[in-house]
Amino acid sequence: MKALVIGGSGFTGRKLIEILLQDEEYGEVYALVRRKLDLTNDKLFQIIVNFEALSSDNIPSCCDIAFCCMGTTIRKAQTKSNFRKVDFEYITNFAKLCEIHCIKEFHLISAIWASPQSIFFYQKVKGELECFINSLNFETVVVYRPSVIYGDRKEFRLFEAFAAWISRNMYFLFIGKLKRIIAVTGDQLAKTMHQNSKKHSLGRWIVESEEIAATN
Repeated sequence: MKALVIGGSGFTGRKLIEILLQDEEYGEVYALVRRKLDLTNDKLFQIIVNFEALSSDNIPSCCDIAFCCMGTTIRKAQTKSNFRKVDFEYITNFAKLCEIHCIKEFHLISAIWASPQSIFFYQKVKGELECFINSLNFETVVVYRPSVIYGDRKEFRLFEAFAAWISRNMYFLFIGKLKRIIAVTGDQLAKTMHQNSKKHSLGRWIVESEEIAATN
């Protein structure tokens, strides 16, 4: 199989690329990146792009499956309009190009409680993004809705560190509907995406945070 990944320079995206490169079923892995990653592998092809002007010429031919790990935070984006540009405009443009190139399967990292009707801006944008992706002509769409994602990031994030501590040390508190808010690691999310990519189940699927947290 041939995989196409955006968001490979991010925390989860890089882990996903590393997993795909280790899988013999994936013969080629293409990564659309702003700057070249410090990864070297005969199966990895890095394509330097400007996401402001992403075009059909940037999409390699004959890819089977696309993974979208792109995303920012409102804190990093600084404004709501900048956040929407990255988390909606860049991704929807990428998805439309994938559809044009007849990629059959699309995997998207969204967020917990994503809904176009949400009163919260972050979840509202994520919900609108999900609706757009699901409207495209993919045979399979898998949407992942993690709660907090934590792990060995380069930068320290206090809230993530706190959520990680609670999830590791007070797991017994997460019962019933509370399981949905359990934090997950970037490794768990990347592994879940990889495992689901090998199922090739037709249709639209949502993977909630508790399912991701159960991944070993």
